[in-house]
Amino acid sequence: MYKDYQAIQWEIVDHVGILRLNRPERLNAIDNAMRGDIEHVLRTAEADPEVWTIVATGNGRGFCSGADLKARAEAEKAGAGGTAPQPLFDMKYYYAIGFSQINKPVIAAVNGVTRGAGCNMAFAADFRILSENANFGVNFVERGLMGETSTWYLPRLVGHAKAAEICLLGEPFDARQAEAWGLATRVVPHDRLMDEALALAKKLNGKAPIAVQMTKVALRRAWEQDVEQQLELQNTMNNKLRGTADTQEALRAFIEKRPPVFRGA
Repeated sequence: MYKDYQAIQWEIVDHVGILRLNRPERLNAIDNAMRGDIEHVLRTAEADPEVWTIVATGNGRGFCSGADLKARAEAEKAGAGGTAPQPLFDMKYYYAIGFSQINKPVIAAVNGVTRGAGCNMAFAADFRILSENANFGVNFVERGLMGETSTWYLPRLVGHAKAAEICLLGEPFDARQAEAWGLATRVVPHDRLMDEALALAKKLNGKAPIAVQMTKVALRRAWEQDVEQQLELQNTMNNKLRGTADTQEALRAFIEKRPPVFRGA
């Protein structure tokens, strides 16, 4: 299945949902159309049993250059910026946190320029496969702003000291620096980026999909509760999993000494 939206492209291949940010002339800067498209696709993907894993990337030279400040300035110049009503978005699927809040694993295939709000999206993903051409800048302070969800994700990904350096200085850094700081799952040659991202998606899809989704939820909830609460949550989830066809298939496959065939049920 393939569909063009106003600002993104979406297709599903072998249980992998591939989301491509598609404003290459603006280095995939985020405008209201893109926000709405991302929300719609994530909401649809979460409810679609055919989607087990999501790969997100950008068309052209950029992954995402951040918010479209040029469009915002033009709107303000035209007298609409401060008075026009802004669209309402469901926070669970909002671009800055949607990749972490959706229960299905998300792989960010970061192909190039990534700034500001684009960093928020990349940091929210469960995995980050970086092209050697990828580069980042959490440059909100240069715009007189602060880093939205970067200030939440980065301390958890790289620790407080490095997060402070990245957010307070706002200086750009490349893929190898990101890898050294623990921000990258791996760095790959640019022409191998999507192959590597899709190979990781295939590996994820070789696991029991419902168990993968519940594990992602448990990892997210781990920041909110103590170990006893976490154990109670996982016991509840495991009880649900024991009733699924995939768990029964996994047991049969183990006994029969063959790879399991999961169906997401």
